[in-house]
Amino acid sequence: NNHAVQIRIHAGAHPVRAWRKYKGLTLQALAAAGGLPAPYISEIETGKKPGSVAAYKALAKALGTEIGLLVSE
Repeated sequence: NNHAVQIRIHAGAHPVRAWRKYKGLTLQALAAAGGLPAPYISEIETGKKPGSVAAYKALAKALGTEIGLLVSE
């Protein structure tokens, strides 16, 4: 259930970080699964970079969720 994810997001966590933690993945594991550099994912999670559509598609696939749930409003 993604209720725990929603709680983290409402508490201020970036959706990508909330989903990554929920799935029990390290930044490195998500980077490997998504084919993206770990520093880039970190910059998305901390809000330093917005992240490309391609990056969000890769992250959604790696996390087994929908892209719309990863994009912060």
